Amino acid sequence: MTRRLALPKAHLRRRLADDGGAGGVLALAMAAGVLAFSVLALTLFSVLPAKAAVHAAADSAAIAAAESASRSTAERSCSIAAEAASLNGTTLLRCDVSDSEATVAVGRSILATSFSVTARAAVPRAKPTVANGAMPDDELVPVVYPGVRESPPVRLRSDVAAALLRLLEAYHAETGDYLPVDEGYRDLAEQQRVFDQYGWPRAAIPGTSNHGEGTAVDFVNPPVVRWAHPHTWLAANASQFGFEPLTDPDEPWHWNYTG
Repeated sequence: MTRRLALPKAHLRRRLADDGGAGGVLALAMAAGVLAFSVLALTLFSVLPAKAAVHAAADSAAIAAAESASRSTAERSCSIAAEAASLNGTTLLRCDVSDSEATVAVGRSILATSFSVTARAAVPRAKPTVANGAMPDDELVPVVYPGVRESPPVRLRSDVAAALLRLLEAYHAETGDYLPVDEGYRDLAEQQRVFDQYGWPRAAIPGTSNHGEGTAVDFVNPPVVRWAHPHTWLAANASQFGFEPLTDPDEPWHWNYTG
């Protein structure tokens, strides 16, 4: 039994000795493939998160520039963007700031490869410096159209007045009727009078009303009421002209211009 077991082993040794090194070549090829795959995987797992970080850094720098642009110079805004880029491990490559938008590009080298990403952010609209209910007369425009109160005239901020006229014309063209407009801008004294008459929440606290900013319209005399045709039309179409309903408190006749 011992001799029979030895014969196959000797035969196996002869075959391994006669394979011309093919087994070794195959082993080396497999090892090289594993190494290449490991390098590729390492590169992907290193580069992809790094590229995502560059995108995030670009967004951060653009937002930083835009947020500061409404209250600072373009040069200072770009300096702030550079600081934001540096904090996120990137370098600011480009920075352009206008009244409406900030555009920045940031870059970073990853495994001997340079990446750059461009991002944009809108500059926030500067908050009005005029106190609510104290708008200068030259910033208010009287709205003249059938159905709009004539005395005293309904006045609104110029862009709101233009949008309201387009809305009123569209309503008349479609229905043949006129929407009643009885309230627009209110100064502080008028808002105080309304507040004393109706109280909260029917009337806003003086100094906080959209009427005091020249952006609110009351469709009254007769008032627009829910489920009536004028209100149904406004609900379906007013947003096209930049107007949204007041819902807190719920006043179907009161609409605010949001642009």
